Amino acid sequence: MVNCIRYVIIVTAICAFSAQFGVTVIATPLAWWVVEEFETSWFVSSLIFSAFTIASTPLEIPGGILSDRIGRRPLITGGLLLYAGASVLFPFARGATDLVFTRLLQGAGAGLFFPAITALITDTTSYENRGHAMSIYNIGVGAGMALGPAAGGLLFTRYDIFMPFYLCAGFALISVILVILLVPEPMHKARDRTALQVTDRRALTVSCIIIFSGIGVAAIMTPVFAPFAAKELMSSLSLPERLEIIGYILSTMLAVFTILQMLLSRLMKYTGELNLSLFGLLLCGLSMLALYFATAPLALFMISAVLGAGLGALSLGTLTLASKSANMEVGKVMGIYYTLFYAGLGAIPLFCGWLSDISGPRILFLGYAMLLFVLCAVIWIYALFNRFS
Repeated sequence: MVNCIRYVIIVTAICAFSAQFGVTVIATPLAWWVVEEFETSWFVSSLIFSAFTIASTPLEIPGGILSDRIGRRPLITGGLLLYAGASVLFPFARGATDLVFTRLLQGAGAGLFFPAITALITDTTSYENRGHAMSIYNIGVGAGMALGPAAGGLLFTRYDIFMPFYLCAGFALISVILVILLVPEPMHKARDRTALQVTDRRALTVSCIIIFSGIGVAAIMTPVFAPFAAKELMSSLSLPERLEIIGYILSTMLAVFTILQMLLSRLMKYTGELNLSLFGLLLCGLSMLALYFATAPLALFMISAVLGAGLGALSLGTLTLASKSANMEVGKVMGIYYTLFYAGLGAIPLFCGWLSDISGPRILFLGYAMLLFVLCAVIWIYALFNRFS
């Protein structure tokens, strides 16, 4: 039984890797489309990136509820298959409109997939081991996100602009096969429709607020930071060189996110989920502040490492806190969490892209840093007067 659970957790990490690879692999091609091919605005760049979340956000809660009713496996495999099918459509894109449509289809697959996969982890792990299981899952998330930008730049410069998306489809199909072969459907449990306890609602609400604002930092790194760095900090380099460096910078951030997961899991046992989440949010704010002053590519690598640590801490902390707040309707609760996750991933870069057209990226980085600092203080004060289960 223990080995079976271990296999399930490993497969969930592989599935998460496949899904997240496609989210960030677009980073380097997107910089090329904006700078060279389509010469679009910051807003259009952000719209292409955010189309993924525009589709996934409204599907998270329905997808989670549906997984409570018909099972986890149908939603996991169905979401991955839709995701893979959308990925192979990128070569047929002939402009920004086609790219937006294709990203919408990818996002729809993710909207069905993510609540079901995290509910599966909750179903198959004990309360005490939840954080460790979520850290393994997050290793898959971080590895996919980390490999995406670097693979996008490398495959683009070595082959063509669409090769990264073929690889994305291949990863998703392999994941579907592994789920079918190795992941049993969890035993059916009677679904308790009783509302969450007050402390559980507070824990879920706080975790959603933190992940919404925190994941927005990662989101604006692709549609705003990547073109900003290519245009303003690396103008002396050739375009292929700029794109490769940007890919490595983003991958550094996400590699740190991945590498630190097991350490953060151990740390969380002593600090608690909420304190770990707030620590991560503070690191994200410090990274945004440092970006305001950045003038050289080398500084971007150091900033990305700190940012990766912050994102790793707040992601693991909020995901574990949300899962522990769930009653028997686990899929619904995880759907709520991922609704806020993808709302931040989509709405924040879209809004920040518009602001960047007005004020410029540097002022945006400074303003977002101040916002995160204020949010940290408010939640910390709130936590002093409330206890979370």
